Amino acid sequence: MAAQLDYPIPQRPSTTQLLTAFNSASVRWPGALRAGLAILIPGAIALLTGHDYAILLISTGAFTVIFGEGHPYRTRPRIMLTAGTALITVAAVGVLVGHLIFAPGHGHWWLLLAGLYSTALAAVCGFAQNGLRLPPPGTFFLVMVGGGSVMLARTDVTVGQLLFWALTGMVASLVLGMAPALMDLHGPERRAVASLEKAASAFQDGHDDSLARHHQAQTALFAAWQALSDAHIIRGGRVIDPQGAHLVERTLAAQHTIVAHNRALDLGADSDQLTDYVTDVDPNRTAIPHTRPTGRYRLYRAAVRDSHAMVTTQKVVLSAAITVLVGLSLGFDRPDWGVVSAFLMLQWGPNHVPGTVRGIHRMLGSVVGVLLFSVLHYFGINGWTLLLALAACQFCAEIFVAKNYAICVIFSTPLALLMGNSATRPLWPTIQARCGEIVLSILIATAVLWLWQRHAPVRNQARLQVRAMESTATLLGLLFVNTPDSVLSARRDLQYELLSERRAIQSLAADSPEAVRQFWARHIALQHAGYFLLDFCTTHPDRTATREELDALVREIRAARAA
Repeated sequence: MAAQLDYPIPQRPSTTQLLTAFNSASVRWPGALRAGLAILIPGAIALLTGHDYAILLISTGAFTVIFGEGHPYRTRPRIMLTAGTALITVAAVGVLVGHLIFAPGHGHWWLLLAGLYSTALAAVCGFAQNGLRLPPPGTFFLVMVGGGSVMLARTDVTVGQLLFWALTGMVASLVLGMAPALMDLHGPERRAVASLEKAASAFQDGHDDSLARHHQAQTALFAAWQALSDAHIIRGGRVIDPQGAHLVERTLAAQHTIVAHNRALDLGADSDQLTDYVTDVDPNRTAIPHTRPTGRYRLYRAAVRDSHAMVTTQKVVLSAAITVLVGLSLGFDRPDWGVVSAFLMLQWGPNHVPGTVRGIHRMLGSVVGVLLFSVLHYFGINGWTLLLALAACQFCAEIFVAKNYAICVIFSTPLALLMGNSATRPLWPTIQARCGEIVLSILIATAVLWLWQRHAPVRNQARLQVRAMESTATLLGLLFVNTPDSVLSARRDLQYELLSERRAIQSLAADSPEAVRQFWARHIALQHAGYFLLDFCTTHPDRTATREELDALVREIRAARAA
């Protein structure tokens, strides 16, 4: 039945591990190539037809292809259309805001509107990506494109031109993103399982850096189960498409390997602390997971005062607002740049130490990225050279976005500067201002990370334990008169609550090890009882429970309640 869950309280990994860890072992060059071509192909058409100004506008829509990578073709078009529409919308609004800011007679402090718009975007995007638990890169490109588009208003770009060329970039992304389906309709889910097997083998056979290898295996496991769910191969903890059963069997075999080696090394959930994005995978489970609840349910569950998503949003808004005001007071002219820097550090609501390391990554990577931009600026790129630079930066950023943040930022920094039309402005003042805003935003974001809402995680943990118990009791009550297969939504919601509670207590253990002890015994009991109940449902999906079975379930849940 339920897996043994008496793993130890997670410990903080060393700062060296956090600084040097590669968080994913997956092969990313095919997706990175598509991301580069999504800029290169329509950009080349624009240049050949004499529309040189359109390159930056095309890039706005070309980011659409990034959001579809890794998703099965069954769900990819919907995801890409949603992301592309959002990108074009925030860019169009940004240009309108920019035309107001740079209207004749408007002075320096009108740039405050750019800061307010970027901060509002960061708030909405930060809450959404944490409430929905989106995978990397999350909503970063929405904030970057929305803020950078304000600066495009310094040129003669109109909203109509932006809409046309951004839509062109989006269409190119959709074609490139879906084209591989003509050759291999089930390629994404097969590649996800193959990547999982590779990561599981590396974790089992490796003799160094076991913590990082475990995290890579956990990340690959989450991606594989999500791909199989999106492809409608699994549902409710069971296989629903017999043609994909062999992929499920391979995923389960890899999961058994990971869990067994995890227990042998006694890593527990420690490896989840290597990154500020925690995978929704229990390191001790060896069963097919349920699908996620609907987006509406996840956002509703996040819309409470002390939730992870809400506290993250507060930190993003506070740090962005302070950065904008201080930056404008010092004479900086890109308030959106400071907001994007703060958002990049805080967007996943990281724990204190990983968040600080992320700030170091941002600072080091950005400084190197600004130097790279300086080289491009020195050679006076425009037209074809500008197009090649954008495509190359996009390719490299996509390669490293899920692997190592510092390296990714080296390439995303010149990409953001080029999209903000900085290549046409004086070089040295641009370097000084951008580096100054980076340092300012990281210092402010670090202070907010450590000082704001320090007791919210404790309150949130108590709330989540109550939620997990309530969901367990709800499912138990339904099983008195229903078969497990007729209450799939309650089973799905219970697993979501168990994962939420586990995720929160890991974060609490990393930041407040002295506070976590008051919750740990009940955490173990809740996880044991909840998965005991879910495992019963998986084992007996199409019949009602007997009186003896119900009595056993009740005893487990009462024991958890008394913990």
